[in-house]
Amino acid sequence: MSATSTLHFASIAGKIMLLALAFLITGRLAMLLAIPPGFVSAIFPPVGVALAAVLIWGYPLLLGVFLGSMLLNLSIAVASVTQLGWQHLPVACGIALGTTLQCLCACWLIRRFIGFPNPLTEDRSIMLLLLIGGPLTCLFSASVGTAVLYLHNIITPGQTLFSWWSWWIGDSIGVLIAAPLMFIAFARPRELWRSRIGTVGLPLLLSCVLMVVLFFRTSADEQSRLQQHFHEQAKLMVQSIKSAIALHTSSVGPIERLFAASASVGSSDFAIFVDPLVRDYPGIRAVSWNARVTAAQRPAFEADMQTNGNAGFVISERNSGNQLISATARSDYFPITFIEPLAQNRKAVGYDVGSEARRHSAMQVARDQGRATLTAPLALIQDEVQKTGMLLFYPVYTTAKPPTSVTGRQQSLRGYVVAVLHIADVIDAALSAYPPDSFQLEVTDTSVAPAQAVFSKVSSAIPAYARPLVWQEDFDVGGRSFSIEILPSEQFLSAQSSLQSWAILAGGLLLCSLLGGFLLSVTGRAEHVRQLVRQRTLELSGILDNAAEAILIFDSSGQIDRANAAAQQLFGYSERQFRALPIGTMLPGLQHSIQPLLQSWQGRPVETAGLTATHSPLELEVSLSNYVLPERTWYICLLHDISERKKVERLKREFVATISHELRTPLTSIKGALDLVNAGVLGQIPQSAGNMLQMAQQNTARLAALVNDILDIEKLELGESSLTLAPASLSAQLELALQQNQGYADNFAVSLRLDLQLLPADVKVMVNEQRLQQVLSNLISNAVKFSAPDCPVQIIAAIKDNSVLVKVCDKGPGIPAEFRSRIFQKFAQADGSDARQRGGTGLGLSICKELMTRMHGTIGFDSVEGKGSTFYITLPLAGV
Repeated sequence: MSATSTLHFASIAGKIMLLALAFLITGRLAMLLAIPPGFVSAIFPPVGVALAAVLIWGYPLLLGVFLGSMLLNLSIAVASVTQLGWQHLPVACGIALGTTLQCLCACWLIRRFIGFPNPLTEDRSIMLLLLIGGPLTCLFSASVGTAVLYLHNIITPGQTLFSWWSWWIGDSIGVLIAAPLMFIAFARPRELWRSRIGTVGLPLLLSCVLMVVLFFRTSADEQSRLQQHFHEQAKLMVQSIKSAIALHTSSVGPIERLFAASASVGSSDFAIFVDPLVRDYPGIRAVSWNARVTAAQRPAFEADMQTNGNAGFVISERNSGNQLISATARSDYFPITFIEPLAQNRKAVGYDVGSEARRHSAMQVARDQGRATLTAPLALIQDEVQKTGMLLFYPVYTTAKPPTSVTGRQQSLRGYVVAVLHIADVIDAALSAYPPDSFQLEVTDTSVAPAQAVFSKVSSAIPAYARPLVWQEDFDVGGRSFSIEILPSEQFLSAQSSLQSWAILAGGLLLCSLLGGFLLSVTGRAEHVRQLVRQRTLELSGILDNAAEAILIFDSSGQIDRANAAAQQLFGYSERQFRALPIGTMLPGLQHSIQPLLQSWQGRPVETAGLTATHSPLELEVSLSNYVLPERTWYICLLHDISERKKVERLKREFVATISHELRTPLTSIKGALDLVNAGVLGQIPQSAGNMLQMAQQNTARLAALVNDILDIEKLELGESSLTLAPASLSAQLELALQQNQGYADNFAVSLRLDLQLLPADVKVMVNEQRLQQVLSNLISNAVKFSAPDCPVQIIAAIKDNSVLVKVCDKGPGIPAEFRSRIFQKFAQADGSDARQRGGTGLGLSICKELMTRMHGTIGFDSVEGKGSTFYITLPLAGV
């Protein structure tokens, strides 16, 4: 073996050993953050260290990954021999195999799809590397490691999912954090990675240290947060209980008002009024009316109650054996007169609630104070199964309002509205929204000593560390004092165990890893932007310099900053000369009032004059746009030389003028002479000669019409034929068109019909009357030409939205489908034979379309072959 090979082998072996040592040390540090079950940590940097090492130095370092992972797990086995036992070696090797497999797959995929070494200057490369190395391939290490622990009975089936998930999270975060730090320390190109020490490495490292410190602080603060969480829930629960009790007590008030408003309330009235209350409030067991009956009134009262369907009714009380007997003599009785629901509480009717001391005490307080009062907890007479209940007494007086003095209230007392409350039902309904296994609860009546339990749901004692979680609160309602004590349950304490601090650490480290990825992206993007700016600058310069159109760039003051080669060729200035010139030198129109003109020229092509360096005139079409930079606004001016186009337009105008004078004049003379000869001015003409002269006359007329149409279409296209629009009565224009074309229609034995039923008589449109008549005559004459004899041509007008619709309908052969797309083109005819059979030049509809456009209207058609055609125009209403 050569010296070089020996050195290379020694170098590789040294790197393998260093990697194994780094894996062991970083792993032991990570285990300080581990949580049961499964010996997993919220961050496991050794996986990231191993992945970066294999990417940088090659696949031989996979041996170092295996050795480091095996040593790490053996060290854990030594510290946890009671859990791992003799199986520690297979477990360590199995976990190490999973970590090595993860590292191998990640390196292969990264080299395959990204390539390495890689400067990581593109977002795609950064995202793929972190995704493949972290969440994707860490599935292997988490799955293999969890399977090994499960197969060796180190974790239970119920712990498997959590172990796998937390293992995957720890390995993924470890890769996302440790791998970038390793790249900064050892990857190439060194210049780029070295520049990231301050922008990526230090922020990432400091943020991780901060999160670890926060983890330990969080563990110490966990008890405080747990206490705060439970107390917040307890406060809400207490508020719910207080609100529910207050709601139940206040619901009796309207019944008191019923008796205050009426001196005679019957049992049916009471039942109707009370029924919704009993139905809608689950804690109200019953509601009763207890009338005040004096000793003198008792016989009559009992007789009256027996007469009203209460057979055997007597005012009763309980004896020492808890049996109902006739009430003993006393000055006042308060028997249950009405009670709802009656079916479940019938045996309570007649019971004198004042016969029992606790009830009587609450009644006296309610009477003297003039407000609702609760009794102490007691057993209810109507309950088969004894339940703790409380009675709410609401005093009713003979006056509409309670008397102001105690004596007056005692003398004016009429009776009591009584609500029977099952406190357990009230509390259960109030706390129905809270998980029943998350708390324990005890409510006691502390109005008098000793305190009496009202409600208790305490199943087990709480551990000492949970005592600070207990929430106790006192409140008053219905003249009594209550104490509520809420304790955490075992299920709550189990659910709120150590996962919170782990989740904070995992979430914080995940944010750190995202920060690292973001910083990599920012620094890589900055490098990429620098390269891209250089490339785009060269490209834009090439585009500008090689553009076929002339381009000038100038600021808002008109000072030229840049001119491309086409502009230099067009105006005859050099690049340096352009920089010293204002835009007005080339475009005289911008010499004065430059800002208003710049605003008006933007967004549309403008024709203007230009001057070259030799003061030669140019005819230009200018397109102007601008872009705003922080320091100033720049304008981009595209200039197109239209001198040749203008020359062609002038030639066309000259041609039109020539046709007008040189061709139309002799045609007019020829036509006039032929008309005279055919009229017999020169005497009788032989029949054969007459036929030839008539043919010449007809073709002369056609030629004159063709010349006129050509002149019209050219003038319209060149813009020489301007139209003056004015309001005109549409009905008058339609009638005039009908009169002017009636003679033509008679020659074809076709009748013209005008339908103005849907058109108001005073409708006016904005048109040029002469040109409107030209359009209508063209449409009517076309309809006549293509109509069979005795078939009518109908003209219909109607209002449509803000315009008028005029339709010319015929029953001719219709328009072939293949011709419809060309019907408004110049010289377009459905059949070449039409010119001979029907006459015409094929220019009429083209002229009509241009004229309608000039009059701000439209023209169109509908046609069905074999059934006829309808041509229509729309015209804007005057004043709209």
